Amino acid sequence: MPTSSSTAEAPAAVAAQPVSRRSRRPSPEILAVVGFWLATRAALVVFTVMACWLLRVDGGGRLSGPTRWFLERFTWWDSFHFLRIVDRGYLALPVGGGDQAFFPGYPLAIAAVRPLAGGNAAMAGFVVSVVAGTVAAAVLWHLGRLTTGTPRGGWLAVTVLAVAPYGFFLVTVYSEALFLACAFGAWAAGLTRRWWLAGVLVALASLVRINGLFLAVALGVLYLTQHRRRLRPDVLALALPLVAVGGFFAYLRLRTGSWNAWQDAQDLGWHRGLAAPWTGLANGWHSARTAGSADLVISRWADLVVTVAGIALVVVLAVLRRWPETVFVLLNVAVLACSTTLISAPRYALMWFPAYLLVAELGVRDRWRWLTPAVVIACLPVLGVVALSFASHQWTA
Repeated sequence: MPTSSSTAEAPAAVAAQPVSRRSRRPSPEILAVVGFWLATRAALVVFTVMACWLLRVDGGGRLSGPTRWFLERFTWWDSFHFLRIVDRGYLALPVGGGDQAFFPGYPLAIAAVRPLAGGNAAMAGFVVSVVAGTVAAAVLWHLGRLTTGTPRGGWLAVTVLAVAPYGFFLVTVYSEALFLACAFGAWAAGLTRRWWLAGVLVALASLVRINGLFLAVALGVLYLTQHRRRLRPDVLALALPLVAVGGFFAYLRLRTGSWNAWQDAQDLGWHRGLAAPWTGLANGWHSARTAGSADLVISRWADLVVTVAGIALVVVLAVLRRWPETVFVLLNVAVLACSTTLISAPRYALMWFPAYLLVAELGVRDRWRWLTPAVVIACLPVLGVVALSFASHQWTA
């Protein structure tokens, strides 16, 4: 299995090749990936809607209009924070119940698409997620191809993302799909040494989720591995995420009067603060053991298991000496573990793209051909359960 340095060298050769106008058009492979992804999303949406109709799931009454029942299958929990931001912007604390904890990239995208959705913000959010998820799948195929040296590796990576149990959130009014589109694009640009493009895309990712800053740090490590610790002017591109996040925090300061409004909102809405990692894991263990309803029991155990799996992934990446990927996953897992409340870990794990690429690398080997089918068989039932759980408004993290 190649190390991080070897994966950085191969894309450099690709980037050095001249690009013709014809090659800038979507290739048949990319069009096939787009078609495959949209087919899987359509199947997931149809399954969710039909199952909820057969089970007579109630709408919930939080939305209005003729599309209310349909959209409430994909719009719940954190979705309403984004929709309130679209409608009212960021208000002073404590109004909004923690809206200030959500970054502005996704609400801005919803606001941009809203006129095309007839003024329906929830429909606009659904469309943004579907389109962004499709872009993310196409870029992930490119990353898988670069990493494995074969288009089959790209298909395997996309397949793993398609069946990821919490991949249901890629068709909901949540920000994960938009983050993945920007983050995958930034990583692909970094691998091919287009650092200004990488800087712009990771800045956009940082406006969607705070995890974009973790990606920026990982890209900094990738930059150093490529340039043997010799800095060039294009390294300044990696400062763009700091500018983007700093601008958002400054805006919150003007709106709320506090530089710490983002963390204050975390405390207000979810009682979430910093803690030692052993404290966070211990709290997760206690929460899983004392959860009351069935949906909370499943969700809390999923939080704990996925966090531990994330630690294992960090160890594997470190053993393989993939330092940029190690840093990215490590920072993401550390945020989960070093929290007073262990929550939403499976959804956050969607962003751990090195896992998709590792499965793809193994899957292209003859003796590991069974791995991807096994992943599909294991994940599809869980994906169905997560979809129905969210659509029926059970707690799904």
